[in-house]
Amino acid sequence: MPISINFRNRLFPVLEKIAAHFSTPFHIYDEIGIRSTGQRLKNAFAEVRSFKEFYAVKALPNPEILRIMKDMGYGFDCSSIAELVLAREAGAEPEDIMFTSNNTSVDDFAEAAKDGGCILNLDDISLLDKVDPLPELLCFRYNPGERRTGNAIIGTPVEAKYGVSHSQIVDAFRQAKERGVKRFGLHTMLASNELNYAYMVQTTQMLLELIETIHLQLAIDFEFINIGGGLGIPYHPGEPALDIEALGEEVTVLLQDFAKRHGYQPALFMESGRYMTGPHGVLVTTAINRK
Repeated sequence: MPISINFRNRLFPVLEKIAAHFSTPFHIYDEIGIRSTGQRLKNAFAEVRSFKEFYAVKALPNPEILRIMKDMGYGFDCSSIAELVLAREAGAEPEDIMFTSNNTSVDDFAEAAKDGGCILNLDDISLLDKVDPLPELLCFRYNPGERRTGNAIIGTPVEAKYGVSHSQIVDAFRQAKERGVKRFGLHTMLASNELNYAYMVQTTQMLLELIETIHLQLAIDFEFINIGGGLGIPYHPGEPALDIEALGEEVTVLLQDFAKRHGYQPALFMESGRYMTGPHGVLVTTAINRK
């Protein structure tokens, strides 16, 4: 993928000195660029009542990068205990961590519950039996199946092993409510490196419609929806960038319309990783031969 122009212009004049000091190979990251992208994301959703980015730790699990994210007020999306530990070491509070894992063991759930816990995001209704006691706040990852087409990288939802199916999602929340859960969130993850912002708008609409359906059946008000990650970055020169401002505008309208109908607005979460750091880091090596 192309290095950001701003980073290149600042890096190249001093690159030889840096390489002489540290010796190659090494990775170097652009904190100015990361913070600029982070602020642009915040600005795009500034009219949303409550917006929070949960940085996808898997994208770049570097402790110093996590420190920057924490300083910007971001949370962390973790898919393993190792990532969860890194987030805690970066200073994240329990509800600044969303833990979404697959085929999770009882021991892993017990580890996730330590130090005040985190936001558990279960991707299988059967996992309810592995969490004892259930936390006050719980989220489920939703898989819409044939109701949504997939993204070229992540594949079609109907073929995915991740998430609670449409036929089970209401029962999942019913069981959670009956077992004492008081606060609820809804999550999905349907795209990877998506450059068409309209796909994310459709995902937001889908989740808002689903929480309306669940509310009618279970009288649950949702604290948040999480539209997942997948915001893309150009990999080739001339490739158009994702229009983050248009995404923010259209998603904001959806949330405001929801609030007019229901008297409240759920918080909006997302889990960008590549979008936050992809253009802002490079591997520096020394060429030792030309043929």
